[in-house]
Amino acid sequence: MGHLLWIVPFVVGLAALRWPTLQGLAFLTMLVCGVTGVAFRVRRARRTGGPVPPLGAEEKRDYYSVQRNIPPSPG
Repeated sequence: MGHLLWIVPFVVGLAALRWPTLQGLAFLTMLVCGVTGVAFRVRRARRTGGPVPPLGAEEKRDYYSVQRNIPPSPG
């Protein structure tokens, strides 16, 4: 549906260029599509914008594993 938010105002704007009496309709269509697009983005950001849960102890990255796995030097 997101593609309609720019196709519809574009087509209506082109029609308004051909028929000047449609300028009011083109303006209202652009306003409605703009508000709808902003509302859609805000709702999507709220839905996916929650805080990321911290990693558990077993899921944390072990930065020292390389140092622990080095065999002792001979000698």
